[in-house]
Amino acid sequence: MELKKGAMVKAVREKLDNSVEAQANDTRWSSYIFETKGEVLDVRGDYVQIKFGQVPTPPVWLRLDQVEEA
Repeated sequence: MELKKGAMVKAVREKLDNSVEAQANDTRWSSYIFETKGEVLDVRGDYVQIKFGQVPTPPVWLRLDQVEEA
C-alpha cells in the first residue's frame, strides 16, 4: 500500500495484536485507533506517523501493514 501525507487511515486490529509493537507496549489499545480516521503526518520506510484528531493524543507510529485507508 502506498500512503502519502494527508491520507486518512484506520488501524487494523488483527495486524496490530501480537505484533512486535504490541509486545513493546500496553496491549489495551484505545478503540479510537480502530474506529476513527487518523491523518498520515509522515511516511518513513515501512512506518507511518498518524494523528488521530478525535482524541487529543500525540501522534503514533505504525507499520504500513497495520493500517488501511479509511
